[in-house]
Amino acid sequence: MASQKVRKNVVSRLAQCATRRYGELKNRKARSPMNQLALSIFYHVTSVRRATRALNELKRGFVDWNDVRISHPAEVAACLSSSQWAQEGAGQLVWLLRELYEVYNQTNLDFLAELTPTQARSCLKRLTMVQRDMADEVLLLSLDVPVLPFSASVARMCHRLGLLENNRPSAKNQKALAKMFDEAHYASLHLFFCDHAEKVCLPDEPLCPRCPMARACPTAR
Repeated sequence: MASQKVRKNVVSRLAQCATRRYGELKNRKARSPMNQLALSIFYHVTSVRRATRALNELKRGFVDWNDVRISHPAEVAACLSSSQWAQEGAGQLVWLLRELYEVYNQTNLDFLAELTPTQARSCLKRLTMVQRDMADEVLLLSLDVPVLPFSASVARMCHRLGLLENNRPSAKNQKALAKMFDEAHYASLHLFFCDHAEKVCLPDEPLCPRCPMARACPTAR
């Protein structure tokens, strides 16, 4: 792990990069939990900007989430984009909506707002596709719960940046990382990690020249 001085510089640089690219997001209008969960699926297969555009196209092309559920994935993909990622994202979304209907007999998650964060996370994790980091994403960006989502990709990038002692996606590392940042930065930081931890800071061949953190990263140097 890097020295305290280096960690402080990296933390400051991360917050600046995230805020510059995605804004403060403090006064953003929260999306519904189902809209955010759909975005979360898209975040894993494409960029934040393309995912947001795809969600808007989806809302224009279909009546509601039940309409998406009963549609063929190819039809949903055609509405999203002509790129390869759209097929993967559409397939996952339709599959999730069908499971959601089987588990809760509905295709929205508005009831999560009436639950505690722990209860809401548990309800989301009943869906087999939803891991803890994706559930936390919905809590943060839709239900305004101050939690910093923490995936294996985020653990890997932050370990390389010298912020964590190891690259394990553990609750201990999640708590340690969250303490380094102001809660107001959690949303923009998470979007930054969606675009860079998963798609640039790759496990075997990280694309360091494309990373805005390269100059502050001990591993890149």
